[in-house]
Amino acid sequence: MHDTIKNDRSAVLLSEVASDAGAIMLANGAEIYRVEDTVERIIRSKTNLKDVDVYSTFNVIILSFTYQNEVHTNVRRVKSRSNKLFYVDKVNQFSRDFCQGKLSLEEALNELKKIKESRGKSLFKKVLGGGIAAGAFSLLLSGGLNEMTISFVVGLLSYYAASFMEQNGLGYFVVNYIYGVIVSLLTIIFAVFLPDINQAVIIVSSMMALLPGIMITNAMRDLMSGDATSGLTGAVLAILISTALAMGVGTPITIMKIWG
Repeated sequence: MHDTIKNDRSAVLLSEVASDAGAIMLANGAEIYRVEDTVERIIRSKTNLKDVDVYSTFNVIILSFTYQNEVHTNVRRVKSRSNKLFYVDKVNQFSRDFCQGKLSLEEALNELKKIKESRGKSLFKKVLGGGIAAGAFSLLLSGGLNEMTISFVVGLLSYYAASFMEQNGLGYFVVNYIYGVIVSLLTIIFAVFLPDINQAVIIVSSMMALLPGIMITNAMRDLMSGDATSGLTGAVLAILISTALAMGVGTPITIMKIWG
């Protein structure tokens, strides 16, 4: 069992392990209270540390603890966030193993490096999932076979485009705006050949993959747990993303109406 810190170097390594774990969770959609709880558990797994404090906002983690009357502090900034719960699950399992003494500090850092470098689900599976989700939602919205098929194709192509834009570093607002434009344009094109389709069902179904549902849920949970700053930040960002999607969908429709 690795339940105590032996020297200053180990204390520094522990602060790196804890901040790395928290940063991965924060960057991939974990709630603030979950991030703080995980980081604190990792630090407190070493029983000879005192004055453990962890504070996290929407994109910053600050931790500190005292070892032999010396305060160790680590600050980690998370520049971008997404909803990749695959990584959150991996870090959750890592924290359990670490707190049970199954990993040394060096092994823990290597394990976190492997988690950060892992690719998660393949792009093909993500895009296919986006298409299937769009098709399924069209059925929930009382769409027929045509709406389901078209929603699947529109969702597939739109999600691929969004993934490509995210990989190239485009911001939240731009990605979601262009995603909305693509969904709307593709639906209009299909409507030219199949005028009887329900365009509203297709558009709404195809947008589901990028709606900020997890972000809104996390914002509400953060607010209810007392993290007002992070909760309000998440709620505002969710509103901005929803606004970008709506503006993107509305742009081609408005242009078509103006042109008659």
